[in-house]
Amino acid sequence: MSDQYDVFADPFEASTRSRGLDLLAATPGERVLDVGCGTGQALLELSRAVGPEGAAVGLDIAPGMCRTTRQRLTNGGHEPLVVQGDAASLPFPDDRFDAVFASFVLELLDTPEIGSALREWYRVLDPNGRLCVVSLSRRRAGPLTWLYEAIHDRWPTYVDCRPIYLRETLLETGFAVRDHRTTDICGLPVEVALCEPGSSRERFG
Repeated sequence: MSDQYDVFADPFEASTRSRGLDLLAATPGERVLDVGCGTGQALLELSRAVGPEGAAVGLDIAPGMCRTTRQRLTNGGHEPLVVQGDAASLPFPDDRFDAVFASFVLELLDTPEIGSALREWYRVLDPNGRLCVVSLSRRRAGPLTWLYEAIHDRWPTYVDCRPIYLRETLLETGFAVRDHRTTDICGLPVEVALCEPGSSRERFG
């Protein structure tokens, strides 16, 4: 789906992804990881923000997405730092990144894997770093959310995201939420959360 993904997904995801990038506010010289980078839309923006003195690294489990992202970065004049890998098992050392970004990624994972992924993001984040996550949300769930979930249950291959309780999940994993906003995509609630490692990093050591 990598070649066609932006055609049907980007019109819905672009505005909320931009809100997350604005909240993360990457700056020149920073080391930033985009988990589940997809076709590289966010990674291109992050590469521009950190500049040549920084490093914006993308990770995606799908080889097609990695290829598309590398091409987008190359066309944009940036070094294509893209790794194929699992969001719940990152191939990076501890405390490697100043910031981690993930847009519409957590809700793709099976529920038991969400905690594992967040612990990995926590591990590679600098103690003074920050994480920004954009996710479909079950907060304020109503009939439209219930209908969406029913469609997801019936056709999970095509409607792969499902709403989660983002803020609560982040807190349970040990993150301290510093900014939390809610918006929507065509009436479906979306959460955008900016957080940082809590004071008990040793709990995941």
